[in-house]
Amino acid sequence: MKDPMIRCSLCGEAHDIFSIEPRFGRPDAYLRIPVEERMHRTRCGDDWCRLRDPVGDHEQFFLRVTLPVEVLGEKRQLHWGVWVEVSQLVYERVMDLWDEADQAREPPLPGMLANELPDYPSTLGLAGSIHLLGPSTAPNFQLQDGVDHPLAHEQRSGVYPERVMEWVSRFIH
Repeated sequence: MKDPMIRCSLCGEAHDIFSIEPRFGRPDAYLRIPVEERMHRTRCGDDWCRLRDPVGDHEQFFLRVTLPVEVLGEKRQLHWGVWVEVSQLVYERVMDLWDEADQAREPPLPGMLANELPDYPSTLGLAGSIHLLGPSTAPNFQLQDGVDHPLAHEQRSGVYPERVMEWVSRFIH
């Protein structure tokens, strides 16, 4: 299947929308910590992040996941690379299962979106479920059915390739 080329309204060039994954390097809470404090208040890997408050009394836990959205007419999905905040219990469970071949058998786990996605009303704290897929695949995040938010509606119903181009243009320019 040939990847769809969509003409960009910003630069006028055609781009393959499936060659670009819009993704966030860290949860927004990490970016709010002053740079000079990050070494002492954060512990992060590529797919996990733990943050402490300035006095060390409170800790937050985050996992990197993908938020899939069907691209209508393409029979494929685009995946936003986002972070979700989870409880310590969920974080520890995911870490225990991280390299397990049968981790996909784990029931969905609760989480909340931890990034502000551009061009939407606030997306921080949108509730959903984390689905473990396997040790070589990032977990999947599905917003809860009852969430009344444009992102949730688009995840449930899908979007046209032109909408995907709006998303990815921010990440290629």
